[in-house]
Order: sequence, then C-alpha cells, then structure tokens
Amino acid sequence: MIFDTKKSKSYVLGYDLSDSFCQISYLSSDSDMPQTLSVLAGAELYNIPTVLSKEKGTSNWYYGKDAVKRIKENDDIEINDLVQKAREGSVVKVDGTEYSPVALLALFIKRSLSLLSMEMSMELVKSIVFTARDLDEKMVEVLAMVVDKLGLDGCDVLYQSYEESLYYYMLYQSDELKKQNVIAVSYDFGRMYVYLLRFNRGLSPIVACVDTSYYDDLALADPELPASDEKIDMMDEQLLFLLRHHMENIVVNSVYLLGSGFRSQWMQKSLKFLCMGRRVFLGNNLFSKGASIAAREKICPSDFVSDYVFLRKDKLFYNIGMLVDKSGKEVYHALLDAGISWYDAAASISVILDTKPELKLIMTSVIEGTQHEEVLELKDLPERPDRTTRLRIDLRMKSEEILTVYVEDQGFGEIYPSSGTTWSFDVSCRRDLEIENII
Repeated sequence: MIFDTKKSKSYVLGYDLSDSFCQISYLSSDSDMPQTLSVLAGAELYNIPTVLSKEKGTSNWYYGKDAVKRIKENDDIEINDLVQKAREGSVVKVDGTEYSPVALLALFIKRSLSLLSMEMSMELVKSIVFTARDLDEKMVEVLAMVVDKLGLDGCDVLYQSYEESLYYYMLYQSDELKKQNVIAVSYDFGRMYVYLLRFNRGLSPIVACVDTSYYDDLALADPELPASDEKIDMMDEQLLFLLRHHMENIVVNSVYLLGSGFRSQWMQKSLKFLCMGRRVFLGNNLFSKGASIAAREKICPSDFVSDYVFLRKDKLFYNIGMLVDKSGKEVYHALLDAGISWYDAAASISVILDTKPELKLIMTSVIEGTQHEEVLELKDLPERPDRTTRLRIDLRMKSEEILTVYVEDQGFGEIYPSSGTTWSFDVSCRRDLEIENII
C-alpha cells in the first residue's frame, strides 16, 4: 500500500483509546503535520468521552458527549468502562438484553469515527494506528476482535503503546527538541505518568527507548483541582520533587505536560524549574498525533525514519533476512526489521532451493552490531536436481524472543509435484542486553 501524494488525497489516522476518552488525529497526504479532530468546530475540544448510553425501551444508542448529556437529562442507561469490560470478556446486560462487551466497544469506536465525515470519507483512510496506555497481549487481542467488527476493508490497522506514540511524535519535531532526552508527563487528576524518551546516538541506527514511571501521590478523587491554595501549593511541591528526581544527572531538551490536569497551570514552581534551559509545551493530544505519524511511517517510511529504531521489551531486536539469487547475483532480502512489535512481526517468501537441503537466516543485532546465521536443516526433503524445489517460508514471532519459521515443500510444477512435507523451527531471538543497558 502506497501513501502517494501525487494521486488523490488520502489519510491516515491515530486513535487514542482509554476508558476515560478517545481522541482521533489525522494526517493527510498533502500535509506535514497531523491535526486532531475537535468535537466542536472552531474549538480545541479533542476528548470524546468513552461512554455509550441506551434510551430505555427503545433501540436508540448514543455515544460520547451526547451519551453523557442524555444520561444526566434523559435518564438513559449508562455503559462506561468499555475497554475494561471488553478486556474482562463478560457479557454486559443492558435494558434486559445481554451484549458482547467487544461489540459495545466496536459500536463506540464506529460511532466516534463517524465524526470524521465532515473531514473525509473513510474510504480515503489508508491506515489506522490505535494507541493505548496498557498495550499488552490482551489489549491487542481485544482490539483485533473490535477491528474485525468495524469492516475496515483496504485499511491497514496497527496497534502501539503510548511510549511508541511519544517516540513517533518526536520524530516529526525539530532536532533541537530531541537532541538529548525528552520528558512527557501525563496527568488527568488520577495517576500521574512520567515518560522519559532517551536516545543512544552512539549506535547506528540511533536507538530510542522510553522509561515509564507512575505516581499516585497527586491522584484526586474528583476530576478537578482542590479549592485550597495550600493544597495546590503542596501538589506543586510534589510535582517539582518528581521532576527534579527524573532529571537528575541527565540533560532534557524538551518537556511535554499532557492532560486536563495541567490545563489551569497551577504548577508555577514546577514550570519555573522546567523552563530553565528547556522548551516546555502544554497539550493533551500528543499520543493521538504520534499514532497518526506512525500510521504514515508504517505504510510509507520517510527518509529520516531509517536513522532511528525504537526498542522496548516487546520489540524485535534483530534484522532478519536471507541471501537470495536475483539475476545471477546473491543479494540480501529483508524479512523482518528490528523495532517491530513481536505480535505484528510476520513475513512470507517463496524461494527456489539451490543445492543443500537447508535454509540460512541472517540475524543482525541492532544493539551489538553482530551478525550470525541460523541454519535450518530440511530433513526428509525429496531428492531432486538442483533448483527444482520451490519452498514457501512463513515467519511469525511466537513470543518476544522466539521466532517460528514454517517451511512447506511446493515441488516444482507438474515435473516434481509437492511432497506435502512441512517443517517448523523455533529460532531464538534472545537479547543478551537488557534495554536499561542499551541507552
């Protein structure tokens, strides 16, 4: 799939999903930077409450702000915590009828995507990246089931963490802002999250990773600031302490204060500290923007993105490929690239076997710069003349550190029919270095 600016305009989306709200950012093929969908024209109101409501005794459903309003004014039935309910998998009873929690989450997402109709047709959307704070295997499984119900034909759909969305957002920022380290603090009056984005520019490509910490000290029972100036001053002191702790012995070029918890700018002492030699930004749509940038980069990588690789524990640390014969020359054919999430890592290739009944995978560590071969012996392969055996090879990660390689003998047309023989190999992608030792 090609993101071609010379043809008709197309779009990619970044969808930030949580139990509190969702946001949708979009990036058009003729734009350099993403925009975020506002629920009110002319205003910067990006948060769509992750809520459904059902009018009692009817089949009428509402979502977002309309749902919130109807719950208060019309006594509609409220369905909240949609993400958590989908993760738990238990049926949800609404107005006497049982519903699949995945179907309810899909309904909300489908309705929220309809807000884009004033900007674009969904048929013009080439890729969507869903981003979430806790993107574990269960969350990926839930999102995959949701996507199946959305009917997004012809659209690439991927998933990534807030950490990776921060990384992609910074890729499109100036070199000055990402010259050293970057800190993003996310606060919506509940648990506070601190993300430290670090770069190791001594490696090629440059390796980036994010350390995440969270704190409950500033969590408030009500989604608003306390009325007491004394309590606000105490919160400011606590935030200042946390920021000093995270910036001890490191250089930070830019800081992003994200979320509704910073909107009133109560953190005066903290801001004074942060602004000493650093650029400081306030906002709440960084993650959805970062997801939309990732959506573009993953279908049409820009020139500069090849200079970086983002690594976490769920990422592949190796470039994996094979040497193949093309027009009489042996060339390297890439199969899997380092930095891809292990649950997204998959590749297929058909090759004609040359001589020995074996395959060789070339494994290149982006951390240590070392390269080695994994030799896969094809036992019981029927004896045939050289270059008369076609093999189909499928690669897929079984876990963070195990690559499974499936091989099928396809024979060579009618001359040498397929034997039906298949092989399965588990190849170690074990990391000898922890991420903490990379940066």
